[in-house]
Amino acid sequence: MKRFAPLLVSGLLLFSTAGFAASEMEELAATMQNSDFSVQVERLLRNGRAPQALELAEIGIQRNPRNAQLVFQKAVALETMERTEEAAKVLRSLIADYPEIPEPYNNLAVIEAGLGNLEASVALLQKALVINPEFALARKNLGDVYLALAVENYQAAQPALPNNRVLAQRLRSLERILGK
Repeated sequence: MKRFAPLLVSGLLLFSTAGFAASEMEELAATMQNSDFSVQVERLLRNGRAPQALELAEIGIQRNPRNAQLVFQKAVALETMERTEEAAKVLRSLIADYPEIPEPYNNLAVIEAGLGNLEASVALLQKALVINPEFALARKNLGDVYLALAVENYQAAQPALPNNRVLAQRLRSLERILGK
């Protein structure tokens, strides 16, 4: 039986790789240094190739699990592909591991706002701004969330104040601004 063991092992190896060609991203990754992954993933994201960016980010994360930039880019790729629950999970994990990085708070806030969780979105954006008060995109997103909260509050007040012209005018203006 011992002399058949090498044949059995090599047969298993042939079977396990037969029919499985390396993907384009696996081939690219084989030529890359760990430091190259973030640049390549960013390029793929900019070129509208989120599935490939996700695949390459995952390969890079396998090589270097502590690369926060690649984990963040994985979340961006997932968001782009409208896999928001997965993206939110990755962002929450990133926040737990690296609470000092503001970008995951911002991106998670956008997801929360999209789900209608405006108060949670505000809290996340405020955390991002505590970390980096100059984070312009977080400021812009906070303004957008405040506008959405204003619309919600004006709509809630409107039935009790049906003849209030100022309220009606503000509500129409904000709805027009927000494209509602």
